Amino acid sequence: MSRYAQLTSVLLSNPAAQVILTFDELDRIVPGGLPASAKQYPAWWANNASSQPHAKYWLDAGRRATPNFKAGRAVFTLDESIETGELAAAVVDESTPQVLTEYVESSLSLERDLEDQIVSHLDVLEPGLTLVSRQETSDVGRLDLLARDADGRMVIIELKAGEAKDSSIGQIARYIGWYAQKEGQPPRAILVASGFSEPVRWAAKAIPGLKLVTYRVQFVFEAATV
Repeated sequence: MSRYAQLTSVLLSNPAAQVILTFDELDRIVPGGLPASAKQYPAWWANNASSQPHAKYWLDAGRRATPNFKAGRAVFTLDESIETGELAAAVVDESTPQVLTEYVESSLSLERDLEDQIVSHLDVLEPGLTLVSRQETSDVGRLDLLARDADGRMVIIELKAGEAKDSSIGQIARYIGWYAQKEGQPPRAILVASGFSEPVRWAAKAIPGLKLVTYRVQFVFEAATV
């Protein structure tokens, strides 16, 4: 379990638009405390999980971080363009911090594993796909995967741990709109989840070029040598 997982649960449990935590408080939340670089360098607080993997733990709480080194604190501000980790959000109102941390960590772990599998087998997702980038930061949120199809068109790939929610469609629409404005040509999009409800499927029909793909987790048991 990542030592930063508890930070996610603390942020999810607080509904305030801004959560201010001193470095001393963060030292108590994060097992082993913050590294020295967190208290000295702005780069450590970059809201980019690609360059700073620990940033994922406040981004998945739907927040962006801003450090204040003079005051010795960090401000975590809600950002609606960041989609909260869905599994964590679903249980935040009814779980103890320990249980919530376990849910958050399992959700993040599944998404990371799913992302790794798709990157390794892009041709299975769609023949001809080539990877362009992972966890790319945009003005409207983080793009899980950005790829190019066999025809040279850009494809945004969004991954969900569990069943896709209605908010997933809005998230995809934001990404497509932002990228079309930036590049002058709308990309395609692929939404990968364990399942899609009927309302989500209907909503998906309103987005040209959106492809829904389901995944299945398979357990394989083998005898171990004693």
